[in-house]
Amino acid sequence: MLGRVAVVTLLLGLIGPEVHAESSKEAECGLFNEEQLLKQGLFAIPTEHQWIARIVFAKGFEGKIRDNGCLGVLISKRNVLAPAHCFVQYNGEAEAFSVHLGVYNKTTPISKPACDIDGFCVRPAQEIKLAEVAIHPEYDPLTLKNSLAVLTLQRDAKLNPNVMPVCMPPPDLVNQTLVGQTFVMGGLRTREDLKLKTWVNTLSRGFCNSKVSSLVTSSTTICGYQTKPETYYIGAPLVGMQVRGQETQNFYLVGLMIDWRWESNRIMSSFLTIRHYLDFIHLNANSLIVRS
Repeated sequence: MLGRVAVVTLLLGLIGPEVHAESSKEAECGLFNEEQLLKQGLFAIPTEHQWIARIVFAKGFEGKIRDNGCLGVLISKRNVLAPAHCFVQYNGEAEAFSVHLGVYNKTTPISKPACDIDGFCVRPAQEIKLAEVAIHPEYDPLTLKNSLAVLTLQRDAKLNPNVMPVCMPPPDLVNQTLVGQTFVMGGLRTREDLKLKTWVNTLSRGFCNSKVSSLVTSSTTICGYQTKPETYYIGAPLVGMQVRGQETQNFYLVGLMIDWRWESNRIMSSFLTIRHYLDFIHLNANSLIVRS
């Protein structure tokens, strides 16, 4: 049913429907390119981090999302993950929200290509309305614990070089420590127009809280410093690199940024880690891609 909010019961041990292994070109996810990864300029390349989704209000609805924006991550043609606290207005009614996919310049109208002064153009972004917003049943709006929502789109996203889902965490990495790792966050920034990426060096929860006591953390978050002091919209996805043999084959989803704080001249961010919520995600999403 369109426009409804689904607050569902978490079923532990549930195996998600249609979790696909890598088998065809259509099942592409988490595109990885080493040359793109190493380029740490003033903006990201349009054909990297193609899973970023921007959460916006649908036509006819008005309101203010935190810092004028929220992000999510495309996990299949029909599903997006996003922080639950992005949907506090309109009681999370799906009909009040849309997602934009393939956004490179956030100021470019959705139906027009984004072009720079040199004439380089990026194809128009896609706008898709929501059919359903499934809020985690244990979400606490006061502490932001379990701030996760699974969004179902009214139609499939059209995959192209600028729009692609991210891979889900592979089974052999689900239980490995996330502390002391280097991941990559990509997203749209609050003060600049173009998509950007940054390295994130993860630290222990105790260390993060000792430096920034107001940072939102819990047993299901990971925190760390960004290498670039840029402020991103809430929901920016954190991804890791999945290696097979001696080759990195793809990016996989680690978490969603739910809070950030300045600490001296650096930014410390907190991410809700996806691996704690796989049952909930599988219950509310279809055709997720896991590469072995």
